[in-house]
Amino acid sequence: MSTRAEEGMRAGFKLKLAMFEDHVVPSSFIPLLSSFKTREVREGDIFLCTYPKSGTYWTWEILNMILKGEAKYAEHWMCSTFMDERNEEVLDNIPSPRILVTHVIPSNLPTAIWERKCHVINVQRNPKDVAGSYYSHVTNQNWLYKGTEPSFNGSWENFIDAYIKGNTPHDSVFDHNLSWNKVPEDYPDVPFLQIHYEDLKKNAVTVVKQLAEFINHPLPDKVYEEIAEACRFTKLKHAHKHVKNPTYYNPWIEGSTGHFRKGETGDWKNWFTVAQSERFDRMYEQKFHRSFPY
Repeated sequence: MSTRAEEGMRAGFKLKLAMFEDHVVPSSFIPLLSSFKTREVREGDIFLCTYPKSGTYWTWEILNMILKGEAKYAEHWMCSTFMDERNEEVLDNIPSPRILVTHVIPSNLPTAIWERKCHVINVQRNPKDVAGSYYSHVTNQNWLYKGTEPSFNGSWENFIDAYIKGNTPHDSVFDHNLSWNKVPEDYPDVPFLQIHYEDLKKNAVTVVKQLAEFINHPLPDKVYEEIAEACRFTKLKHAHKHVKNPTYYNPWIEGSTGHFRKGETGDWKNWFTVAQSERFDRMYEQKFHRSFPY
Protein backbone atom coordinates (compact mmCIF):
# COMPACT_ATOMS: atom_id res chain seq x y z
CA MET A 1 0.00 0.00 0.00
CA SER A 2 1.34 3.42 -0.96
CA THR A 3 2.07 6.08 1.60
CA ARG A 4 0.55 9.52 1.20
CA ALA A 5 4.04 10.83 0.43
CA GLU A 6 4.31 8.40 -2.49
CA GLU A 7 0.84 9.40 -3.68
CA GLY A 8 1.94 13.05 -3.61
CA MET A 9 4.95 12.27 -5.76
CA ARG A 10 2.75 10.40 -8.24
CA ALA A 11 0.54 13.50 -8.42
CA GLY A 12 3.51 15.46 -9.78
CA PHE A 13 5.88 16.45 -6.98
CA LYS A 14 9.44 16.07 -8.22
CA LEU A 15 11.08 16.72 -4.87
CA LYS A 16 11.26 13.58 -2.80
CA LEU A 17 8.55 13.35 -0.16
CA ALA A 18 8.53 11.09 2.89
CA MET A 19 6.45 10.37 5.97
CA PHE A 20 7.54 11.83 9.31
CA GLU A 21 5.34 11.03 12.31
CA ASP A 22 2.44 10.37 9.92
CA HIS A 23 2.95 13.68 8.12
CA VAL A 24 4.05 14.30 4.53
CA VAL A 25 7.27 16.33 4.43
CA PRO A 26 10.17 16.91 2.04
CA SER A 27 12.53 14.05 2.80
CA SER A 28 15.46 16.46 3.04
CA PHE A 29 13.82 18.00 6.13
CA ILE A 30 13.72 14.79 8.16
CA PRO A 31 17.24 14.96 9.70
CA LEU A 32 16.43 18.38 11.18
CA LEU A 33 12.84 17.55 12.08
CA SER A 34 14.07 14.50 13.99
CA SER A 35 15.91 16.77 16.42
CA PHE A 36 13.23 19.45 16.73
CA LYS A 37 11.71 18.43 20.04
CA THR A 38 15.04 18.49 21.88
CA ARG A 39 16.33 21.76 20.41
CA GLU A 40 17.34 24.52 22.79
CA VAL A 41 15.47 27.83 22.73
CA ARG A 42 16.15 31.22 24.29
CA GLU A 43 13.89 33.14 26.65
CA GLY A 44 13.29 35.93 24.16
CA ASP A 45 12.69 33.77 21.09
CA ILE A 46 9.60 34.51 19.02
CA PHE A 47 8.18 31.63 16.97
CA LEU A 48 6.27 32.38 13.78
CA CYS A 49 4.33 29.28 12.82
CA THR A 50 2.37 28.97 9.57
CA TYR A 51 1.22 26.70 6.81
CA PRO A 52 3.08 27.62 3.57
CA LYS A 53 1.79 30.61 1.59
CA SER A 54 -0.21 32.04 4.49
CA GLY A 55 1.58 35.37 4.96
CA THR A 56 4.77 34.09 6.55
CA TYR A 57 7.24 36.49 4.89
CA TRP A 58 4.93 39.44 5.39
CA THR A 59 4.52 38.83 9.12
CA TRP A 60 8.20 38.02 9.63
CA GLU A 61 9.27 41.31 8.03
CA ILE A 62 6.79 43.24 10.16
CA LEU A 63 8.10 41.59 13.32
CA ASN A 64 11.68 42.43 12.41
CA MET A 65 10.76 46.07 11.90
CA ILE A 66 8.92 46.16 15.21
CA LEU A 67 12.02 44.90 17.03
CA LYS A 68 14.16 47.50 15.24
CA GLY A 69 11.66 50.20 16.07
CA GLU A 70 11.68 51.48 12.50
CA ALA A 71 10.55 50.56 8.99
CA LYS A 72 13.89 49.07 7.97
CA TYR A 73 14.04 45.76 6.07
CA ALA A 74 15.90 42.79 7.53
CA GLU A 75 19.21 42.16 5.79
CA HIS A 76 18.51 38.58 4.75
CA TRP A 77 15.54 36.65 3.44
CA MET A 78 13.30 34.97 5.98
CA CYS A 79 14.81 31.62 4.89
CA SER A 80 17.82 32.50 7.05
CA THR A 81 15.66 31.81 10.13
CA PHE A 82 13.58 28.91 8.75
CA MET A 83 13.98 26.19 11.39
CA ASP A 84 12.85 23.41 9.07
CA GLU A 85 15.94 23.99 6.89
CA ARG A 86 18.57 25.55 9.17
CA ASN A 87 20.60 23.58 11.70
CA GLU A 88 21.17 24.76 15.25
CA GLU A 89 24.65 26.06 14.46
CA VAL A 90 23.24 28.51 11.91
CA LEU A 91 20.37 29.56 14.15
CA ASP A 92 22.70 30.00 17.13
CA ASN A 93 24.48 32.78 15.24
CA ILE A 94 21.31 34.88 15.08
CA PRO A 95 21.33 37.55 17.81
CA SER A 96 18.47 37.71 20.27
CA PRO A 97 15.64 38.30 20.14
CA ARG A 98 15.30 35.75 17.33
CA ILE A 99 12.23 35.44 15.12
CA LEU A 100 12.26 31.77 14.11
CA VAL A 101 9.96 30.43 11.43
CA THR A 102 8.50 26.97 10.95
CA HIS A 103 5.76 25.13 9.07
CA VAL A 104 5.44 22.25 11.55
CA ILE A 105 2.51 21.59 13.87
CA PRO A 106 2.69 22.37 17.63
CA SER A 107 3.40 18.79 18.72
CA ASN A 108 6.59 18.75 16.63
CA LEU A 109 8.06 21.96 18.02
CA PRO A 110 10.83 22.05 20.65
CA THR A 111 9.30 21.18 24.01
CA ALA A 112 11.35 24.00 25.57
CA ILE A 113 9.08 26.53 23.80
CA TRP A 114 6.18 25.58 26.02
CA GLU A 115 8.35 25.23 29.13
CA ARG A 116 10.00 28.65 28.69
CA LYS A 117 6.69 30.21 27.61
CA CYS A 118 8.11 31.78 24.47
CA HIS A 119 5.91 34.04 22.36
CA VAL A 120 4.21 32.01 19.63
CA ILE A 121 2.43 33.55 16.63
CA ASN A 122 0.29 31.64 14.16
CA VAL A 123 -0.87 33.13 10.85
CA GLN A 124 -3.75 31.61 8.92
CA ARG A 125 -5.19 32.38 5.50
CA ASN A 126 -8.20 31.29 3.48
CA PRO A 127 -7.00 27.77 2.54
CA LYS A 128 -8.47 28.11 -0.95
CA ASP A 129 -6.28 31.16 -1.58
CA VAL A 130 -3.38 29.20 -0.09
CA ALA A 131 -3.98 26.47 -2.68
CA GLY A 132 -3.62 28.79 -5.68
CA SER A 133 -0.55 30.46 -4.23
CA TYR A 134 1.01 27.13 -3.23
CA TYR A 135 0.47 25.68 -6.71
CA SER A 136 2.11 28.71 -8.32
CA HIS A 137 4.98 28.43 -5.84
CA VAL A 138 5.82 24.78 -6.46
CA THR A 139 5.41 25.03 -10.23
CA ASN A 140 7.81 27.97 -10.42
CA GLN A 141 10.44 27.21 -7.80
CA ASN A 142 13.37 24.96 -8.62
CA TRP A 143 15.60 25.30 -5.56
CA LEU A 144 15.80 21.55 -4.97
CA TYR A 145 17.23 20.95 -8.42
CA LYS A 146 19.33 24.02 -9.18
CA GLY A 147 18.15 23.70 -12.75
CA THR A 148 15.07 24.26 -14.86
CA GLU A 149 12.71 21.62 -13.47
CA PRO A 150 10.08 22.87 -11.02
CA SER A 151 9.27 21.22 -7.70
CA PHE A 152 5.89 20.14 -9.10
CA ASN A 153 5.11 19.40 -12.75
CA GLY A 154 1.58 18.05 -12.52
CA SER A 155 -1.64 19.81 -13.46
CA TRP A 156 -3.75 22.03 -11.21
CA GLU A 157 -6.24 19.16 -11.04
CA ASN A 158 -3.48 16.83 -9.81
CA PHE A 159 -2.36 19.41 -7.27
CA ILE A 160 -5.77 20.22 -5.81
CA ASP A 161 -6.54 16.52 -5.40
CA ALA A 162 -3.27 16.07 -3.47
CA TYR A 163 -3.87 19.27 -1.50
CA ILE A 164 -7.33 18.24 -0.33
CA LYS A 165 -6.00 14.81 0.67
CA GLY A 166 -3.01 16.31 2.49
CA ASN A 167 -0.51 14.63 0.15
CA THR A 168 1.57 17.79 -0.26
CA PRO A 169 4.73 18.96 1.53
CA HIS A 170 3.74 19.98 5.09
CA ASP A 171 0.69 17.74 4.90
CA SER A 172 -2.96 18.75 5.31
CA VAL A 173 -3.84 22.43 5.56
CA PHE A 174 -6.98 21.40 7.43
CA ASP A 175 -5.15 19.41 10.10
CA HIS A 176 -2.43 22.03 10.34
CA ASN A 177 -4.88 24.84 11.09
CA LEU A 178 -6.89 22.68 13.47
CA SER A 179 -3.79 21.83 15.48
CA TRP A 180 -2.92 25.52 15.84
CA ASN A 181 -6.46 26.44 16.80
CA LYS A 182 -6.09 24.16 19.83
CA VAL A 183 -2.95 25.83 21.22
CA PRO A 184 -4.80 28.11 23.72
CA GLU A 185 -6.48 25.01 25.12
CA ASP A 186 -3.39 22.77 25.06
CA TYR A 187 -0.91 25.41 26.33
CA PRO A 188 -2.98 27.99 28.24
CA ASP A 189 0.05 29.55 29.96
CA VAL A 190 2.00 30.23 26.75
CA PRO A 191 1.66 33.69 25.15
CA PHE A 192 -0.05 32.88 21.86
CA LEU A 193 -1.43 35.11 19.14
CA GLN A 194 -3.28 34.03 16.02
CA ILE A 195 -3.70 36.54 13.20
CA HIS A 196 -5.25 36.26 9.76
CA TYR A 197 -3.92 37.22 6.36
CA GLU A 198 -7.23 38.80 5.45
CA ASP A 199 -7.04 41.15 8.45
CA LEU A 200 -3.56 42.23 7.37
CA LYS A 201 -4.97 43.06 3.96
CA LYS A 202 -7.90 45.01 5.40
CA ASN A 203 -6.10 47.00 8.09
CA ALA A 204 -2.36 46.37 8.30
CA VAL A 205 -1.75 49.19 10.78
CA THR A 206 -4.08 47.62 13.34
CA VAL A 207 -2.41 44.22 13.00
CA VAL A 208 1.09 45.73 13.19
CA LYS A 209 0.10 47.39 16.47
CA GLN A 210 -1.42 44.13 17.71
CA LEU A 211 1.83 42.26 16.97
CA ALA A 212 3.96 44.94 18.62
CA GLU A 213 1.92 44.93 21.81
CA PHE A 214 1.88 41.13 21.88
CA ILE A 215 5.69 40.86 21.86
CA ASN A 216 5.97 43.73 24.36
CA HIS A 217 7.52 46.22 21.92
CA PRO A 218 4.91 49.00 21.65
CA LEU A 219 5.81 51.84 19.29
CA PRO A 220 4.40 55.27 18.37
CA ASP A 221 1.38 55.13 16.05
CA LYS A 222 3.39 56.85 13.32
CA VAL A 223 5.87 53.95 13.27
CA TYR A 224 3.03 51.44 12.93
CA GLU A 225 1.89 53.34 9.86
CA GLU A 226 5.42 53.46 8.42
CA ILE A 227 5.90 49.72 8.94
CA ALA A 228 2.55 48.90 7.34
CA GLU A 229 3.46 51.08 4.35
CA ALA A 230 6.94 49.57 3.97
CA CYS A 231 5.42 46.09 4.05
CA ARG A 232 2.81 46.69 1.37
CA PHE A 233 2.99 43.90 -1.22
CA THR A 234 4.64 45.87 -4.02
CA LYS A 235 7.25 47.42 -1.72
CA LEU A 236 8.05 44.15 -0.01
CA LYS A 237 8.40 42.42 -3.37
CA HIS A 238 10.81 45.13 -4.55
CA ALA A 239 12.84 44.95 -1.35
CA HIS A 240 13.20 41.19 -1.50
CA LYS A 241 14.46 41.35 -5.07
CA HIS A 242 16.60 44.49 -5.03
CA VAL A 243 17.47 45.40 -1.41
CA LYS A 244 18.16 42.24 0.54
CA ASN A 245 21.32 40.16 0.70
CA PRO A 246 20.74 37.31 -1.82
CA THR A 247 22.48 34.62 0.24
CA TYR A 248 19.28 32.82 1.17
CA TYR A 249 17.36 33.63 -2.01
CA ASN A 250 15.87 30.51 -3.56
CA PRO A 251 16.15 30.17 -7.37
CA TRP A 252 13.02 30.30 -9.51
CA ILE A 253 12.13 29.25 -13.03
CA GLU A 254 13.21 32.02 -15.40
CA GLY A 255 10.35 34.37 -16.17
CA SER A 256 8.29 33.44 -13.11
CA THR A 257 6.98 35.96 -10.60
CA GLY A 258 9.15 34.49 -7.85
CA HIS A 259 8.06 34.22 -4.24
CA PHE A 260 5.74 37.23 -4.45
CA ARG A 261 2.98 36.65 -6.99
CA LYS A 262 -0.24 38.62 -6.32
CA GLY A 263 -0.82 38.82 -2.58
CA GLU A 264 -4.56 39.07 -3.12
CA THR A 265 -7.57 37.68 -1.32
CA GLY A 266 -10.29 35.83 -3.20
CA ASP A 267 -8.00 34.80 -6.06
CA TRP A 268 -9.05 31.18 -5.48
CA LYS A 269 -12.07 31.84 -7.69
CA ASN A 270 -9.71 32.01 -10.66
CA TRP A 271 -8.42 28.51 -9.87
CA PHE A 272 -11.17 26.29 -8.51
CA THR A 273 -13.86 24.72 -10.65
CA VAL A 274 -17.31 24.52 -9.08
CA ALA A 275 -16.82 20.78 -8.47
CA GLN A 276 -13.39 21.33 -6.84
CA SER A 277 -14.76 24.10 -4.62
CA GLU A 278 -17.69 21.95 -3.49
CA ARG A 279 -15.37 19.02 -2.78
CA PHE A 280 -13.11 21.31 -0.77
CA ASP A 281 -16.08 22.66 1.22
CA ARG A 282 -17.22 19.14 2.08
CA MET A 283 -13.77 18.24 3.41
CA TYR A 284 -13.63 21.47 5.43
CA GLU A 285 -17.06 20.78 6.96
CA GLN A 286 -16.01 17.22 7.78
CA LYS A 287 -12.85 18.43 9.55
CA PHE A 288 -14.11 21.59 11.26
CA HIS A 289 -17.77 20.65 11.80
CA ARG A 290 -18.92 23.96 10.36
CA SER A 291 -19.53 25.54 6.97
CA PHE A 292 -16.59 26.96 5.04
CA PRO A 293 -16.41 30.58 6.33
CA TYR A 294 -14.63 32.41 3.52
